[in-house]
Amino acid sequence: MKRTLAAAITLALATTATAEPYQYDLRSRFSRELRMEDLKPGLYLQPRIESALMFVGNINLAQDSADEVDTAGIEFSPGIYASYLSPRAQAFLDYSLIGRVFEADEYNGVTHLLDTRGTYDVVPEWFKMHGSASYRDTVIDPSRSFNYGGSGLFAESNLSQTLTASVTPDFSHDFGDFRVDARYTYGRTWFLDQPDSGDALIFSQYQDDSIDQLLYTSVGTRRENRSLSARVFYEWQNSDFERTVDYQYERAGAEAGWRLSRTLSFVADGGLESDLDESTVAGGLDETFWHAGLEWRPDERTLLDARYGERFFGDSWRVNVRRETKYVTLRASYIEDPEVETRRVGLNLDPGEIPVPDPGFDLSGFTSFPYVRKDAEFSVLAEGARTKLRFDVYNRQREYINDFPPDEERQGGQFNVLRDLGAHLYAEFDARYEDVFAGGRTLGQTNPFLYQFYDWNATGRLSWEVYSNFLASAEAGYLKRTGDTEYDGAWLAFRVRYTF
Repeated sequence: MKRTLAAAITLALATTATAEPYQYDLRSRFSRELRMEDLKPGLYLQPRIESALMFVGNINLAQDSADEVDTAGIEFSPGIYASYLSPRAQAFLDYSLIGRVFEADEYNGVTHLLDTRGTYDVVPEWFKMHGSASYRDTVIDPSRSFNYGGSGLFAESNLSQTLTASVTPDFSHDFGDFRVDARYTYGRTWFLDQPDSGDALIFSQYQDDSIDQLLYTSVGTRRENRSLSARVFYEWQNSDFERTVDYQYERAGAEAGWRLSRTLSFVADGGLESDLDESTVAGGLDETFWHAGLEWRPDERTLLDARYGERFFGDSWRVNVRRETKYVTLRASYIEDPEVETRRVGLNLDPGEIPVPDPGFDLSGFTSFPYVRKDAEFSVLAEGARTKLRFDVYNRQREYINDFPPDEERQGGQFNVLRDLGAHLYAEFDARYEDVFAGGRTLGQTNPFLYQFYDWNATGRLSWEVYSNFLASAEAGYLKRTGDTEYDGAWLAFRVRYTF
């Protein structure tokens, strides 16, 4: 069966030039920017029903070909997109319930995909409330599998449902030449339906429900047309975990900018922060930090901000580059900061933006252990009249502060093409490669713990708008992993979708 699937996929990918996906399908793996101003005025509801006939090769991602399970099945997925836009409120919700029935009935299952975000101006220009929530599959043991397609199709036993929710009161106001900001975020993360046996049980013990809090305040000058600007700030982070050790971090300092010319400024920041190398639970302002560098803003579409300094973990770099033209946007960044996985998942999202659906959502197996993230990313986005392209390259490192867990590093790239082939014909293509390494520490302080694998996959989809509100599509994909774990898999799906 796998040979038949491979031939069908090769044909489908060869004929899929690629294009704009239907707008609200969270399972589309093709990145796009959805802004608040794109929402329709007032309340907008769009229920949908989708069904698919699927053929899946090696659904269990077995390494031995003799253990592979090839199966056919039916997928049924009702969903809804909703938005609300008024002068004081903006909200967005997209939810899909995905149920599957296979010939190999032990792989039958139900999964959820939810992303929602909203903002309400309680007192315009003074006080806002932000809220967000998500519900989706996350990987338990990253050394076993990746959540391919973002919807739990492969290696379902290595996935758990993760629910996040947060609320943020946000006070911001300009008082003459000064600006005051104060916000507090309360968030929760729950890991649901975790396994009670098998290899994934070890990793599931490190996925811990949490209460995450963030407090941030700052007072400073407004930067417009000033030769000298400054602000002072304070930040407090706290995470309470159900089983593992809690986390607390504080930082207080000042930032200043001195304009050297119309486009170039000298920028610096410094102050005190918690020394997480000494304690990850005590907080406090025990260690000094500082950065200094240059900021270049020749126009509103161009920014270069590069800084070097010292933090509790040693040398520290920070870079932010952005260039926008009519058809092309370039972005590059590098940041080093302390982090915890449940905070990254549940709190570190800009409440003023709608989230871009990210089925490639990755989550470390060690969700409650603090680490220093060192993330470098580069993106190119190009948009023409009928074609959109996106190319991303990244290197993401997690240097854990405690002796356990082992440090992790992910480096790779992703390429997306979206193509409008005609008035009612769309196509998409996505390819991704990732090199993942973890090691150098011990599991339980006795057994060596390390893994490295090379992961790549490709997906193509051809969609035809048969008539208004009715869409038919053919989808094919292939995935392969080599290294300490080796397997491959494939799928072919024929979908129909009706939106009300």
